[in-house]
Amino acid sequence: MAERWAASNPSSSTRVLPFAAEAAWITGKWDVLERLLNSETGNISSDFNVGIGKALLALRQADAKHFESIVADLRVSIMGNLSPAATASLAGSHASTLKLHALYEIATIGCLEDVQADRSSLIEILDRRIELLGAYTDDKQYLLGIRRATMHLAG
Repeated sequence: MAERWAASNPSSSTRVLPFAAEAAWITGKWDVLERLLNSETGNISSDFNVGIGKALLALRQADAKHFESIVADLRVSIMGNLSPAATASLAGSHASTLKLHALYEIATIGCLEDVQADRSSLIEILDRRIELLGAYTDDKQYLLGIRRATMHLAG
């Protein structure tokens, strides 16, 4: 639905694309995500959710180098926004920290080989990391959506 709306309202599509991309990868609608990102305009490519969508599509296509490149580019983009003023308080750096947390999860799950011991220890680590979020329920839901999508694509 968001895809049809964005197509019929091109001036608003740049504002809607990050939300539509997130909705597509959270619900596992990979063909919709691919169409959305193929119709993307150049100026929105720095959006984090669009970047996550691109990384997940690269993972879906088993393109490890492209996947790693996208994740690295997203990290560089986030790190570029960090400054002493932005990291002076937890509240000020919350959004960047959450994005880095998400990138850690997608990179770790996406690059995990088929070793059962690694999987069980990874799940334990990821569970401990998500417990650290405490009462940030929206952040937990966001990260669990990324985790679910990545695990589905990584097998």
